[in-house]
Amino acid sequence: MQPKRPAKDIDHVAERETAAYLRRASITYLECCVSLMMTHLQREEVASILEQEADMLRTLD
Repeated sequence: MQPKRPAKDIDHVAERETAAYLRRASITYLECCVSLMMTHLQREEVASILEQEADMLRTLD
């Protein structure tokens, strides 16, 4: 039988795992969005849109 972990440790592990899950889910969602764009737009249009979005993200405060 393993000793019980302190609640603080469990909370830290839960936060870390939640953040990792949300990161993976966000990346998967983004990949789906890009795939959908690729079915309706030309590759260069998709690249241009994504470049514009990246530029806007970089300028956020």
